[in-house]
Amino acid sequence: MREGAALTVVTWNAQGSQGMDIAAVAAALLEFDPQLVLLQEVQRRQLGALRLAMRATDARWRFKHWPVKVPAEGLGVLSMLPLHEVRSQALAHRWQVWNWRRRIAVQFAVQVEALRVRGVDVHLGAGVAQSERIRQARLVRELAGDATLIAGDFNAEPDRAELGVFTERGWRDAERCAHPDLVRPSTNWHRGPRVEPPTQRLDYLLVRSGVEVVEGFVPADWERWAELSDHVPVVARLRV
Repeated sequence: MREGAALTVVTWNAQGSQGMDIAAVAAALLEFDPQLVLLQEVQRRQLGALRLAMRATDARWRFKHWPVKVPAEGLGVLSMLPLHEVRSQALAHRWQVWNWRRRIAVQFAVQVEALRVRGVDVHLGAGVAQSERIRQARLVRELAGDATLIAGDFNAEPDRAELGVFTERGWRDAERCAHPDLVRPSTNWHRGPRVEPPTQRLDYLLVRSGVEVVEGFVPADWERWAELSDHVPVVARLRV
């Protein structure tokens, strides 16, 4: 293994508008021993409660949209290390704050030993044409610049053109780096009780060329996560 700074990252769509069992979520996330947790569909108060429950050093929340009936949801970055350079960028419907199709990306940096590691937390559009999601993906790619990682809910299957926007520029799926022949589904959109394994793969953790992926995976214990959200996390252990 090459010398470098170790970093464990988790990305997860928390479906926060359906409520959150803070203790159960914190316990499940802590089992990965992450330095960074990138969340989608999380409410500000939920992120604050998670920070306390996980004893995280830093947490930043950025507004995505306000459904009116429940508190506003957004993207959250939870870190065991101090965060820097945190800013958000609207990808769609900038001024329509009530619109559930409003999308943002959150850029951030974290100091890992002597290295400043930059990343992007993102939730690409749902219920829109593929061409619109591709437009959002291209914007995220440009925002990322020299970032080390891009992670979140891409709302696109692995072989779709949205992922090609990134792979054509050298970005790599962490799970496929670690397990080239395995792509485990991480999403189940069925309404009602989630009693069957996930059926889709919409969540990704992408890394730059030159980043060593020590491990990348979707947890196999989907039943545990099915009680918490309609998504299962994606986890990557990196050496940067």
